[in-house]
Amino acid sequence: MKIAQIVCTLPPYGGGIGVVAHNYAKELVRQGHEVVVFVPRNKKHLKTFSDDYTVKQLWSPLQLGHGAILPQLLWRLFKFDVVHIHFPFFGAAFFVQLAKRIRGPKMKLVLSYHMDVIGHGMKKRLFSLYNRLILKWSVKNADKIIVSSIDYIENSNLRGYYFEAKEKFVEIPFGVDRVFSPARKNPSLMEKYQIKPDNIVVGFVGGLDSAHYFKGVNNLITAVSKVADDKIKAMIVGAGNLKKRYEQQAADLGIGPRVIFTGYISDEALPEHYNLCDIFVLPSVDKSEAFGLVLLEAMACGKPLIASNLKGVRSVVVPGLNGLLIEPNNPQDLADKIKFFVSSPKLVQQFRLNGIETANQKYRWPKVVEKLVMEYKRIN
Repeated sequence: MKIAQIVCTLPPYGGGIGVVAHNYAKELVRQGHEVVVFVPRNKKHLKTFSDDYTVKQLWSPLQLGHGAILPQLLWRLFKFDVVHIHFPFFGAAFFVQLAKRIRGPKMKLVLSYHMDVIGHGMKKRLFSLYNRLILKWSVKNADKIIVSSIDYIENSNLRGYYFEAKEKFVEIPFGVDRVFSPARKNPSLMEKYQIKPDNIVVGFVGGLDSAHYFKGVNNLITAVSKVADDKIKAMIVGAGNLKKRYEQQAADLGIGPRVIFTGYISDEALPEHYNLCDIFVLPSVDKSEAFGLVLLEAMACGKPLIASNLKGVRSVVVPGLNGLLIEPNNPQDLADKIKFFVSSPKLVQQFRLNGIETANQKYRWPKVVEKLVMEYKRIN
């Protein structure tokens, strides 16, 4: 099949939507399909591309955050067997829907619904308007809607449409690459970050920019301050405009030396950084977090998980099997769960083994993309 994917960004920018689109494209090509990925031209985020698939950077007359107006999509999407857009993608979604309206049933449209967009203040009002207009139009026109978790979608902005047209929706979880697997801690990295052999490292991976405000990094820092044990350190992997604010928070709480900020880490170096951790946390605060791809990567590396009890996220973290859930926006609960793991080494070891097995059996990308291809074939 000839497949077009439309997405707001690609690696090396740190964001789950781009990572998913990249791995879809890479694995689809490996399975014998022809893939073209359309993204807005963005010198800041798009420095390198994969050689596995074709990337078309489109000039945009207007870009705002991860949104971009891409009128070229009106004529660029002809001759594809499947057009697959990753939502949210403000601006571009309108032109994809217009192309679908022009071509009608000839254009097979798949929409991956990654997450609700919420925002605050003026953004919240704009997002609400967008959801009522463009999102409603998008889901109505889509031939198939891919979601990472039915649990999430039942409580999302799409819940009304989901209960009216369940046959359009299919649950396909995100996947994890084979490079994410257990390994010993890298001595050179331990020296670089001043991690001692007896330190217990609580890890976090994610964007530290305003677009990822919902990751709850401030709650992680507060939680570490509530754990009165200097051997416990937090390692925060990621970059963005909020990093200095988080560094200042750690300093103000008197735990600056216990919080490691690695800055931007390349995809190639990411597995080594996961394997520096003893515990991995995702303390997101609202339903902007729909799944948590980093949870899969950490789990595949054999890390016990602590994550917020949010719709979708809890489909990855199974309490008593591979980790524990915490109340969102509750640093004390997070601190208590960290202390519990520290005092329960046998349980942690069992969670590690269970997580590795789950990742290998359910979440490796070849298995995930096989399910995606089946859905493509059903609508053609």
